Amino acid sequence: MRLLILSIQFAPEITSNAAVITGLAQALAVRGHQVTVLAGTPHYRLLHVPAGYLFRPFRREFRGGVKIVRCWAFPKSDGKVSKLLNYVSFTLTSFLASLFTGRPGAVLVVSPPFWLGFNALLLKALRRCPVIYSAQDLFPEAYLASGEVRAGRLTHAMSCLMTRIFRRCDRITVITGSFAEAIAAKGIDPRKIVSIPNFVDTSAIAPLPRSNSFSHRWGLDDKFVVMYAGNIGYTHGTELLVKAAEKLGPIADLRFLVVGGGSKQADLERLTRERRLANMQFLPTQPSELLPEMLASADVFVLTTRPGVGKTSFPSRIYSFLLAARPVIASVDRDSDMARLLDEADAGIITEPGNVKAFCRALETLYHDRSTRERLARKGREFLEHHYSPNAVVEQYDELLKRLVAC
Repeated sequence: MRLLILSIQFAPEITSNAAVITGLAQALAVRGHQVTVLAGTPHYRLLHVPAGYLFRPFRREFRGGVKIVRCWAFPKSDGKVSKLLNYVSFTLTSFLASLFTGRPGAVLVVSPPFWLGFNALLLKALRRCPVIYSAQDLFPEAYLASGEVRAGRLTHAMSCLMTRIFRRCDRITVITGSFAEAIAAKGIDPRKIVSIPNFVDTSAIAPLPRSNSFSHRWGLDDKFVVMYAGNIGYTHGTELLVKAAEKLGPIADLRFLVVGGGSKQADLERLTRERRLANMQFLPTQPSELLPEMLASADVFVLTTRPGVGKTSFPSRIYSFLLAARPVIASVDRDSDMARLLDEADAGIITEPGNVKAFCRALETLYHDRSTRERLARKGREFLEHHYSPNAVVEQYDELLKRLVAC
């Protein structure tokens, strides 16, 4: 089948979405599908925009058997305005590119931005091909849950547009059960909704020694490292890290290491300076080749969200944390998919979002109890190896595409 994928993020970007969509596209190509990806200007979580991308509206590439058409997008997305410019510019250029890619057998569109679904629906009308919408997040629910956006005419309009996209798509893939429930609650036929988790390349990250070149370079060998790695955005509630670092300051060898960037990074660093916290350290997003040793430098990983966000967003970086064989402390809603995953895997400790006392108590538990850290780490790795293999997930997408063509 000729499959067209619309995804603003794709390798060499090292976001969770980019890794998942890159792996899926290449795996489907191996299975005989002719895969073309319309992707944006690579920039997100990269130190620099790679040479040759800034001033070209379109650029063709081949990677792992996949044809990639780079469609120019505003090469910055670390603030509300720049992110909007990034999304809007890609929406326009990718639609133009889609008119010259030939007739696809199916279109797979990946959110965000959610309105990219309208591009796919226009192609459906023009090319008479089925559309699969991959809901990596729910909009506007994620924004509302974060507290950064208030319910009003804008969010109501977003919800109406999102529902219209869902109704006109042939299939909707979701990465968690709660996403399926939320979409069905909008009046969408549950038979159109297919739960397929993002696969995990269990060979990509292997457990490595705690002491390595990354930990040497950043002076972490003699520290107990609590690592937050990933996007520092509006929905993530990372202020909790500053409060915990202040409360746990008396533990001399405990270090909070924040790796990444995002819309709230500057605020987090400002809070750290204002409170003069010597036990917090910030590093920019690291090159992908350093990821295994970076993850191995942690003793504990932490995930934080604002209350209510857990049902509308699922941070897939949790998979990298579990593959690295380190325990996780997650400040997430108890009824969230993240909490259910960690409970089922027996791989971490769940605390209430924003509850500094409970969060610090969990950190102190793992700080003092090596055997518990090792048990949680082992369980997490084993769980992913058994339930989230690439073959199992790609097989589900392959079957979905075959069924759509047969309809």
